[in-house]
Amino acid sequence: MITAAAAFAPSKGPVVDVSEHLSQATSSLWLGLALLLLFFALRPELWRRLWFTRVDPRPAALMRIIFGGVVLWTLLDLLPTARLLFTDEGLWPTDAARKSYGGHLRLVWDPEHGLRSWADLLHAIWGRFSLFHLRSDPPFVFAIFGLTISALIALIVGFYTRISALLAWLLVNTIYTYSPIFYAGGDTVVRTFLFLGLFTAWGEAYSIDAWRRRKRAILGDASELPPLRKIAAWPLRLMMLQLAIIYCATGALKAGHTWFEGTALYYALCLDHFYRHPAQIPMVVLLQQLWILPIATWITKWWETLFPLALLGAGLQAFERERLAGTWIAAATWRRALSCVCLAGVIAVAASIAGLVTLHYYDPKLGPIALDPPTLAILIQIVVIVVPAALVGLYLLIRRWPRAHAFTLRWVLGKRLWLGLGVIFHLGIDLLMNVGTFVQVMLAVYLIWLSGDELQRIWEHLGSRPLRAGEPGAPTPPKSRLGRLLSAPARRLRARTRRPVYVVLYRPDPPSIRRAALLRCWDLCGRLDYEADPTAMSERLHLRRPDGALLRGRDAAARLCRLFPGLWWLAPFTYIPGLRALAGALARRALAQR
Repeated sequence: MITAAAAFAPSKGPVVDVSEHLSQATSSLWLGLALLLLFFALRPELWRRLWFTRVDPRPAALMRIIFGGVVLWTLLDLLPTARLLFTDEGLWPTDAARKSYGGHLRLVWDPEHGLRSWADLLHAIWGRFSLFHLRSDPPFVFAIFGLTISALIALIVGFYTRISALLAWLLVNTIYTYSPIFYAGGDTVVRTFLFLGLFTAWGEAYSIDAWRRRKRAILGDASELPPLRKIAAWPLRLMMLQLAIIYCATGALKAGHTWFEGTALYYALCLDHFYRHPAQIPMVVLLQQLWILPIATWITKWWETLFPLALLGAGLQAFERERLAGTWIAAATWRRALSCVCLAGVIAVAASIAGLVTLHYYDPKLGPIALDPPTLAILIQIVVIVVPAALVGLYLLIRRWPRAHAFTLRWVLGKRLWLGLGVIFHLGIDLLMNVGTFVQVMLAVYLIWLSGDELQRIWEHLGSRPLRAGEPGAPTPPKSRLGRLLSAPARRLRARTRRPVYVVLYRPDPPSIRRAALLRCWDLCGRLDYEADPTAMSERLHLRRPDGALLRGRDAAARLCRLFPGLWWLAPFTYIPGLRALAGALARRALAQR
């Protein structure tokens, strides 16, 4: 592929014997691991803060819904070719697929007698295992597809979330491990994050499980609205780390001449198996001539390579936030000093390994720097040692100026920059290149970087409207027509007010109060107010519109479908006269309203 790494490929010249340095590299790796373990032994509070804290469940829950939807989309996209790709009537008879891709199963499975023992089954599952390697006739394959789709739907809506996540992971792996012939980068990401999702309590919000738990408490003896239960942070931290590794590795491998010359994206967008529209080729040529694509090429490479800075920024923001709040646990001076020595040792080990890699795998004929490998290896070692020290000194200096410090944390090291560039990058890929659902899978993972408060502000933004000219608080638009046009998006995003509210009328008796309280669990955008009304019927839902009109029963529930994000899937049916009553009945039942 045109974007594959070339700079670190072995030279076509004389073969270099690296065996004499294998023991040195191995010892360096063990030393680095030991120093890292010693660092956390000296600073156990950092280890607990990093992995064992508990966080708001809403970002993980929203990621479950979006990510599950993308995986479902991916499988539905495979359905038209399922007979060709996965059944014994397609590319592979069952025995041939098992022999080529069955892993340990091909050694322990006999088509006539099956497995010799349960131990053989465990041995087969431990390797590359797929149910399709045992049987792949069309009815069986399509039955597995149906079960997988059902498990994914259950995962999306949060119905027995732990069980549905496990079933979805097992069944999706059965499909993917049958044959690698249709693999793409997004498919590997799907399998990785589905596995990490097994350890994530992402059903604690925006799910049927969480709704049923809160509903039982509200209709029981709860004296206040039950809060969402916080979840363990370590699976989410692993997801963030995994995303950073994906980006950093792919950025580092973009090391051929085309990436340094700025022509890699041009060639990729012109490949006939990548471009989305043949008519885009003249536009791609024009963008290359205008230097737009070369700049985008360089930004893409360095954004991916340096993406771990987003992790550093998240850690520094947490440290500064807790330090200002007085909740940061300070360590003794001697422990801080020794831990810094350990980190310095880890950096020295990294420099040593980087030098060995450069010495043996860098070819000046292919790479961008025309230096002989020994000289470049020394230079790389110096850079790996000096740059972290310089960055630490620069950060300590920047902390002296609050405004510069805030800008550094919010933008230079903040997710606004790194995730914002990612959104632009992936949307550009999706617009111009045919890469399956890779874009959607990667963007779905971005949600775990949000905090619960940030997500709440997004819901509140969706429940607001732009201020009109002349309303209190509305900014004065520029006088020129062009200025008004250019500033309109920013003004619509920033100058907003709450949309007109709907008022839930409830009878002031305990059963009615509790049923009205159930609606608070669904009102993510803040569209409802509540008012006691002694004349309201105790067993019916009453909703007063902003214009004063009163809605009851199914009509009121149908209107709530447009206000509650959890019922937006029913909202289109409420505009169809023949289906409005049915949508209202379903919503009323879902909301536990009579």
